Amino acid sequence: MQRPLRRLGLVAVATLLSACTTPEGGSTYTAPDRGIAFQERLAPEDGAILSVVAVRVDKAHEDLEPDARRRWDPERWEEARASLEGHADLVSYSSDGLRIGSLLVRPRTRTTRGGGAVIYNRDGIADAGLDEDELLVEMESFARAGYVVAASAYRGNRLSQGVDEVGGDDVDDVLALVSLVQGLDGVDPNRVFMVGRGRGGLMTYRALEMGAPIRAAAVVAGLADVEALADEDPAWENGFGEGGGWPGFREIYGRDWDYGVRDRELERRNPRERSQDTIDVPILIVHGRLDEVVPVSQAQCVTTRVRGAGVPIENVVYGYGDHSLEAERADWEPRVLSWIERHDARSLLN
Repeated sequence: MQRPLRRLGLVAVATLLSACTTPEGGSTYTAPDRGIAFQERLAPEDGAILSVVAVRVDKAHEDLEPDARRRWDPERWEEARASLEGHADLVSYSSDGLRIGSLLVRPRTRTTRGGGAVIYNRDGIADAGLDEDELLVEMESFARAGYVVAASAYRGNRLSQGVDEVGGDDVDDVLALVSLVQGLDGVDPNRVFMVGRGRGGLMTYRALEMGAPIRAAAVVAGLADVEALADEDPAWENGFGEGGGWPGFREIYGRDWDYGVRDRELERRNPRERSQDTIDVPILIVHGRLDEVVPVSQAQCVTTRVRGAGVPIENVVYGYGDHSLEAERADWEPRVLSWIERHDARSLLN
């Protein structure tokens, strides 16, 4: 059972102290030319559907592991489980010549005109965080609101080929999924939104940087600067032995890592330094002040830069929130959905 939300811990950040610094020596990474059309960034086969298999949430709430039982309200879990029956698929698709797994949830009620869609960028690295049942339940709230929802497993886990690069070429998996969703029957290609949690925040920032045609986005406890984390924790370079066994950047890039590649690739994964130039859609950023995985300063920095560029942005910081923000879910989850619906309504009027 979730602990009550401490209302005094909710802080709507209106004025932020600057948490943004530019690395000495200038940038070694050049952001992609955003003048290139999105479709021109994709190979002809990117986003092609390779297989579709119906899936469902197998576990009842009582069968969940103790941590998951505490994370999910029993009523919410069972309602979502019933709602997803017959409306969820495991879709394999092509990205950079790799077979990538994804989950896709369709709303129970369909409209005759094209509806909206949400790309949900999951948290976790490699197999860590990839629990299909929990991911489906997270996606269900958007489907209940009438959206088609798709979540890439990313490359380098049990559902996909390749190696998880955590914000490198694996961003192509998100771009290819956007293209896939835009081509689905019943989806208006101009009404696609994006939500990212944790590591999925990094994927969201970078997908926007790469020109993904998104109407609005939301990032929850999102990673915005791997470079800063890698400077403090050698596991980013040497690998995480637990939770999926991710090999780390040094093994992924080989000997070249120590000969000029390190700086370039880490700065590539630091979209907060470029956010004022690369985020040009309305964005909601939610974070916890007690987050020990991704410092709240990363969210504050992106907010400061994007607001300074004149882009519509809303930032919510929970004073007692940790990285999971599970105790605050009852507050932030409706906020995210409301943000999408608000900007979806504006798109229908234009």
